[in-house]
Amino acid sequence: MASKSPSASAAAARARLSTADLRLQRWLRYQRVRRATLALSVLWVLGLPLWHLARDLFESAGLAAGSRWAVLAALSARPPNPPLLGAPWTVSLFGLELLDPTAFVSLLAARAVDWHVVLGALPLLVLVPFLGRFFCGWLCPYLPVLAASNGLRALLARAGLRLPDLKLPRWTQYAVLAGLLSATAVAQTQLIPLVYPPSLIAREAYRAVFQGSLGGGAVFILGAFLFDTFGSRAGFCRSLCPGGATFALLSVRSPVKVRREPAACTDCTLCDVVCNLGQQPMTDKLDMGCERCGKCVSVCPTDALRIEIGKPVTLAPEAVTPGAAR
Repeated sequence: MASKSPSASAAAARARLSTADLRLQRWLRYQRVRRATLALSVLWVLGLPLWHLARDLFESAGLAAGSRWAVLAALSARPPNPPLLGAPWTVSLFGLELLDPTAFVSLLAARAVDWHVVLGALPLLVLVPFLGRFFCGWLCPYLPVLAASNGLRALLARAGLRLPDLKLPRWTQYAVLAGLLSATAVAQTQLIPLVYPPSLIAREAYRAVFQGSLGGGAVFILGAFLFDTFGSRAGFCRSLCPGGATFALLSVRSPVKVRREPAACTDCTLCDVVCNLGQQPMTDKLDMGCERCGKCVSVCPTDALRIEIGKPVTLAPEAVTPGAAR
């Protein structure tokens, strides 16, 4: 009987493992910094509405007292003006306006760009091409939702339920981005904020605090969660998110990348299994979709992977083939 090829053995090993079976054991300081940064991002998105509500309680003669969150907000002393305003979509930091690159291209498509917009987008338009798709792995407030989805998938797998993992073509997210930008150009109004999780979560947080209810954005996030859980692991981030597509396109020449030392690699597949975005570090199949979260590096038992500044990350050959799946 012919023995299995290495690729077949690796595929079989991946099929037997889930993220719940893995433990981060290296580069722990890197992971602590990443998780702390993510926690601050989520705290900002969810806590800023309460901050504004607390200020309104002192400045609006009790007009905000009818909010369901007023009691919690009233527990604090009168807060100062927050140094941060807005949400991840657009941010005012000590008076300096900063724009998500996705917001910039959306405004560009809507022909609503002036020098203020260009100035606000410039810092991230410089930073992202160097650091890569880091926002998705370090700052996106959808990540806790994705973690809950992965946890539920692992729980159901242990209970004996095999969930599908649909692999959409790599170009799907770029088609979604192009379609939304085309529709924005025709309608002369921004459409990406209606389907972009960071924008939706921030908007729903304000709605929940000031109106005591949730809207269509929460329904969309729930739909993304259900798709990720029961249809495709991290499928929305991997294949449908217009923001992820924007960051990936800007990251095509990023010099910050995951590098593998073949002599130390044992082909254990752990790095491939832990990746939410379908990257395959074990066989050096990494492209501009890598979010620099470093989990593949942290889970490697032999320290065969590292994040380094080196040659630019280029698109893997199969990623440019129409219909190729992650």
